[in-house]
Amino acid sequence: MPGYLLVEQKKMSPPLMPGQGVKSNRSRIAIIDFLRSLDDETFPYDENSSLLVTGIEEFLLASRPNMDECAIDIRQRFQKVAGYFNNRNCTDVQIAFRQPLKRGERLMVDHVTTPIPIYLIFGSPVPETINNQMVFRTGSFNLTGAGY
Repeated sequence: MPGYLLVEQKKMSPPLMPGQGVKSNRSRIAIIDFLRSLDDETFPYDENSSLLVTGIEEFLLASRPNMDECAIDIRQRFQKVAGYFNNRNCTDVQIAFRQPLKRGERLMVDHVTTPIPIYLIFGSPVPETINNQMVFRTGSFNLTGAGY
């Protein structure tokens, strides 16, 4: 079942050679534009959208000291439109991260200034290997079963 695919940018193709990294989706969109598009009266995505969302780390860091609340708000906005993604047969939406993803008790972005609590958005996604690259996949767009 499609959902969100969390991947570090350095593990994608490009910059890695084809077959050595996770193939990047075609349509690159910044998180702020993606969130705005989710508020559109007419849902703008379908099975041909092939989305790669960038900038989530910077967006969350800019929300300090309210990073946790911002992450929870993003999760709620994603859950609100999950049915549209499913009904329109959308493929995985890739969420690209510039810094390493670290899975301990909770999934975080290992940022130099402060860990970024992406588990508040995506819960505990399942680790998966694609072309020898570790990624994390949510079970669905509605993020159920991925509690925080």
